Amino acid sequence: MNLLNPFALFGLAAAGIPLLLHLLNLRKLRIVEFGSIRFLLELQQKQVRRLKLQQILLLILRTLIIVFAVLALSRPTIETTLPVLSSAARASVLILIDNSASMEAADGRGPRIDQAKKVAREIINGLRDGDEVVVLPMVGGDVQRRVDMTRTFDAARRQVDLVTVADGTASIVESVRRVRPLLDGALHAHREIYVISDAQRSLAYRQADDTLRALERDATVFLVRIGQGQLGLETNISVDSVATVTKLLQPDRPIEFEAIVRNGSSRDVTGAVVSLSFNGMRVAQKAIDLPANGSRTILLSATPNRQGAIAAAVELESDAVDGDNVRWAGVTIPRRARLCLVGPSERTQLVRTVLALPGVGSAVGAISSFETITAASSAMTDIDVLIFCGTTASNADASVLRQFLESGGGAILFASASAGTLLPQCGLQPLPERTTTADAPFVITAVERTHPLYQGVFRSSAALLAGSEGVRVTRQTPAGGGFDIVRSGAGGLVSEATVGQGRVIYIAVPPDMSSGTFPVSGLFAATLVRSTLYVVAPRDQGVNLGLGESVSIPIPPRLAGRDAFIVADQNGVSSTIQPIRMSTATLLPIPAQFTSGVTVVSTRDSVPVTTVTVNGSTNESRLDFFEEGAWKPAVDTLVVRPDHVTELSAGTSVQAAIREARTGSELWPLATMLALACALAEMLVARYFVRDAAVTAS
Repeated sequence: MNLLNPFALFGLAAAGIPLLLHLLNLRKLRIVEFGSIRFLLELQQKQVRRLKLQQILLLILRTLIIVFAVLALSRPTIETTLPVLSSAARASVLILIDNSASMEAADGRGPRIDQAKKVAREIINGLRDGDEVVVLPMVGGDVQRRVDMTRTFDAARRQVDLVTVADGTASIVESVRRVRPLLDGALHAHREIYVISDAQRSLAYRQADDTLRALERDATVFLVRIGQGQLGLETNISVDSVATVTKLLQPDRPIEFEAIVRNGSSRDVTGAVVSLSFNGMRVAQKAIDLPANGSRTILLSATPNRQGAIAAAVELESDAVDGDNVRWAGVTIPRRARLCLVGPSERTQLVRTVLALPGVGSAVGAISSFETITAASSAMTDIDVLIFCGTTASNADASVLRQFLESGGGAILFASASAGTLLPQCGLQPLPERTTTADAPFVITAVERTHPLYQGVFRSSAALLAGSEGVRVTRQTPAGGGFDIVRSGAGGLVSEATVGQGRVIYIAVPPDMSSGTFPVSGLFAATLVRSTLYVVAPRDQGVNLGLGESVSIPIPPRLAGRDAFIVADQNGVSSTIQPIRMSTATLLPIPAQFTSGVTVVSTRDSVPVTTVTVNGSTNESRLDFFEEGAWKPAVDTLVVRPDHVTELSAGTSVQAAIREARTGSELWPLATMLALACALAEMLVARYFVRDAAVTAS
C-alpha cells in the first residue's frame, strides 16, 4: 500500500479527543444517600450498565470517524484493481535515451538510435492530459543542461528529435543520479523512469567501492530493450589507444605512433585497413588481420611537413560502430631552436661545423655568438638553447645561466676550467678530472638507447657498437648528481640534469681534439644536434583527457607573461582565454570537451603551447549485451524497490506496460464511506440513548 498524501496521517492524533472526553466524564462525584431513594438503587443498576455500554459504543464510533476521515485524506492506494475503486494515476515521466556509440549500430530494423527514438515517441503518445514528461540523452554535453518537465507533449517530441549519437559510454548509475532533482520536484506522486537502450553490459558498470543506491525515491523503472544483442550486427573493431613513440619531434623527420586495435566481435577479421592521418590528411596505412575477441599492436609512421600543432588520428574503415573507429593524438612540432654559442672562436669552431652539416638546418635556427654568458644576457629572450663551449665564467655568468634555465631555456655545457662555477647552478657537481694515456684510453661502456637523445638513432646493437667503437677519451671531467646517458671508463660522458623548467646536457670533454676522438665521432654529432632539440622539447606530448573532463594546464615560464591565449577546439572554434596567475605557476583553464579530437593551445602570435587530446571510452566497442532477463538484476541494487523494476524485451508493447503500472485502486472513497457510516451509526446510537434516557426519567 502507498499513501499519496502521507502527511495527513498526523491527523490521527485527533483520534484521542473522544477518549479524552470520555475519561473526563468518568471523574468521581461525591455520593450522598437519602433514605427515601435508598430502596431505588437496585432498580437503577440495570440502567447504569446499559448507559456504560452506550458510552463505550459512542467512543468507538467517534474514534473511527476520525481515523477513517484521516485515512481518506492520506489517499491510500494499492497496486491491485478492485471493482469500482480502480483508476489510472497521473504520472511524472522521465525518458532516458541511450545515445552512446553502440546505438549507432544498425540491424534489420535500422539504426538502433532511431528505434530508441521511435519507442520514446510511443511512450509520449500514450500519456494523458495532466501527465508531465522530460526526455534526456544519457551521453553528451546536453546532459549538463537544465531541463524541466513539461506537460506540452509536442515539446517532448522535439526533445526526442534532438537526441543524436554522442561519443562516450552510457551509464544507468550516473544517469539516474543526475535526474534526482527532477524526481524530487515532480508534480505527481507516481513517477516513472524509462531507460531505452540496446542493453550493453557496460551500461551497468560502476566503481567497486560504489555501493550506494542511485535512486533513493521510489519510482517505477522500465528497462526497454532495443535490438537483440549481436543478432543482425556486423563485425566491429576499434582503436583502443594511440601513443607517440617518437620523443624528439622535428619537421621532415618521421613520427612513429603505436596503436592497439581490438576486435570486439566473435568473428575473425582479415584485411582490416588502419590508416594514419595528420590534420585530416591520410599519410600512411596498413592492412592487418585480427582474431575474434583479440587485439594487435601496430606501428604507423609518417613525416610531417609543417611546424606547430598536429592532430594525428589512427582510423579504421566503417563497421558496426563508427564512433570507436578513430583515436586521436596531439603532437607539437617545435619551431627551429635559436642557438647561442658562448666561448672563443677556436672553441666554438667544431660545434659550428657540426651544426652546419647537411640536413641539420631543419632542426637548427639562427645561431648567435658571444664571448661570455653575461654578454649574451641581453639577448636571452631571443635564445632557446645556450651552448657553452668553454671560457672563463664568473659568478655573474652562473647567475644568468640559472635564471635562463629556470625560465624554461635549455643549455649544453662542455667541460672546461669553469665547470666548478657553472655546474652547481645546473644541479650537477663536478668530479675530479680523470686522465689516461693514448695507449690505454677510456672507451664507451654504455649508451642509453631508449633515451630520447638516441631513440631511433641506432637501430641495432651492432649499429651502436659501430658508432661508438672509434671513440677514444684521454681526459674527462665527469659530473655527479645527474643522469648518465653515455658512460665511459671514466664515468659519465654525457649527463642530463633539470633546473626548474629547463634542461641541461653536460658533455664531460671539451669540444676539441685535446681530450680524444669523441668530438670527431658520429656519436658526437648525433649527441650535439639532438641535444639542441631535446633540451627545449616539451616534457610531454600534451594533455590527454576523457570526454567531459576539464583541466587547468601550466603555462611554460617563457610564455607565462602573455595576457591571453587562443584555444582552438576540434571543431575549429577558437576562443580567447585569460590565464590564472598563482604564486607558484600560471594556469590556463581548458573547458570540458564533449567531442573526441585535439584542442590546440597557442599564443596570440601563433606560438604553439600544447595540445589537449580528448578520446572517448572504448567500453562500447565490445558487442557484449545482457541476456534476456539479466538486465533487471543489474539494476535492482540501484533502486529502493526492486519489484518496481520491469525489463521489457525488444518488440514488447510499451503501452501495455504503462497501463499496468498506472492502474491501481485508491482506497480513499472506501475510507470516506466508512467514515460516513460510522457517523450515521453514532447519530443513531446517540438518538437511541437520548430517547432511552427520557423514558427512564418518566
